[in-house]
Amino acid sequence: MYGERARIGLIVPSSNTVCEPEMVAMRPEGVATYATRILFEPTIKGLKAMRQDVGRATLELSSEGICDIIAFCCTVGSMIGGADYDKKLQHFIQDKAGVPALTTTTAVRAAFNALRVHHIAVATPYTREINELEKKLLADMGYDVTQIKGCHEDVPPEKFKNDMIGRLPPERAYQMALQVSNAQNEAIFVSCTNFRAIENIAGLEKETGKPVVSSNQATLWHSLRTLGIKDPISGFGQLLQYH
Repeated sequence: MYGERARIGLIVPSSNTVCEPEMVAMRPEGVATYATRILFEPTIKGLKAMRQDVGRATLELSSEGICDIIAFCCTVGSMIGGADYDKKLQHFIQDKAGVPALTTTTAVRAAFNALRVHHIAVATPYTREINELEKKLLADMGYDVTQIKGCHEDVPPEKFKNDMIGRLPPERAYQMALQVSNAQNEAIFVSCTNFRAIENIAGLEKETGKPVVSSNQATLWHSLRTLGIKDPISGFGQLLQYH
């Protein structure tokens, strides 16, 4: 049987091409992941609109109890409603599905707590508009964003497509992470479930001497720990290896 240890349901933005492959690459033996999608456009309006389809996606993943936990896999989409929005979304999914739930924001916050970090450098693939919003939202949650920089800051919002993120090589995440890290930050956050990054997390940690959290890495980590699966998973940073 696939997923004899656990089955993780993923609610994924429709144009995301990175989340599912990265989850498959990181998951331990005996854990399976299953995804459904929500129509999405990478604008602030589109990020807010995702909420209206969460109920439908949740019912699909909870049909006949096929999943043991459900994760809403969008970073800014799970924080866009304010400091407690991720918790509200988490509770909504849990109540509708009857199984534990989390969001990428919930997972990232748990990762920062486990690593005991507060001052965060953020590397993103976003536009300047979305970066400014994410910085404010993280600050509202109590984090000090020492620097934030995105690959597409000079792209007008109306010309920005999510596939532009998904096609970026993992080296771009590595380069952006090095650019934002400095003497002030305690950790590096590579934000976006569609930003390919996991191949370079361990190398970034070695080069900077700081823990690195990515959206997909944190989401899988928190899903596994919530289910009581504590296998050390090597190759994707200290969060999965030691925490």
